[in-house]
Amino acid sequence: MIRAVGRALAIFDAFDNDHLSLSLQEISERIRMPKTTAFRLVNTVERAGFLIRMDNQQYCLSLKLVRLAGMVRSTLSIRDIARPVMAEINAQTSETITLNTISGTERMVLEVVDTPSPLMSMARQGQHMPLLLGASSRILMAHMDEAELEKVLKVTAAGKDLDRAAFDRELARFRRQGYALTRGQRVAGLTAIAVPVFEIDGKVRHCLVLTGPSVRVDAMDLDFAEIMIAAGRDLSNRLGAQPAPVGDSGELGEVPAKAAKAVKAGAKTAARTTAKSAAAPAKSAAPRRAAAKPAARKTARRVAAS
Repeated sequence: MIRAVGRALAIFDAFDNDHLSLSLQEISERIRMPKTTAFRLVNTVERAGFLIRMDNQQYCLSLKLVRLAGMVRSTLSIRDIARPVMAEINAQTSETITLNTISGTERMVLEVVDTPSPLMSMARQGQHMPLLLGASSRILMAHMDEAELEKVLKVTAAGKDLDRAAFDRELARFRRQGYALTRGQRVAGLTAIAVPVFEIDGKVRHCLVLTGPSVRVDAMDLDFAEIMIAAGRDLSNRLGAQPAPVGDSGELGEVPAKAAKAVKAGAKTAARTTAKSAAAPAKSAAPRRAAAKPAARKTARRVAAS
């Protein structure tokens, strides 16, 4: 029974913005099931009212799903969805993790999970900063369309000596590699790693950011980048985004399996970490960092250098 439920739910993943309606054969191919099995599942889901069969014998999602989606939106905010993912990154890295969003020509901090270390960055919920400097601003700007980016730069870069050609190249590199990494760009002595959070419409309005003293983060920056990429993908998936290869189109890409699996622990690991933190003083971050694999850094260096 559980397997049958999983197969039926797989039908919904066959649809996306580029495939709003599908034939039975197409559904069968996209969910990788025999046509006879797909036929039984599609009929079951159609009878339940979640699929509509059109006159051309193609199927589309029904408005019943829109009603359920509306219930989810009214119950959960992105902060609720993001916090377990942020807590898991914090458990793995012991650094400050923030969720940022675009607010006009600024970026705003929506949520913060602080490092247990006394040497920490001072990110605070509700903090506003111009969209220009820092990893969070750069990754958000990297996924803006040209008109939106020009509108922002007209305000935030006014009167500043911005090398636009170098700036555009940097944004393109951040899109290509899937993360932005800056050292002391906004605050001297701080290193930040930011990843985009995609939504169901393919847009990027939020980002996850790891921030910490350069003396700690720089030694682990590429390992942390892998963890952040996996977390960004996980959160994007929770928001209904479709995974796709990294590229200048600004879409999500594949993540090393170990990093993705680690972040998938999500709320369960976060809950365990919270309970342990309440029972004992915060421990040094060094043992956690010792778990990072040297091979991951080598892989990430090749990606960053491309």
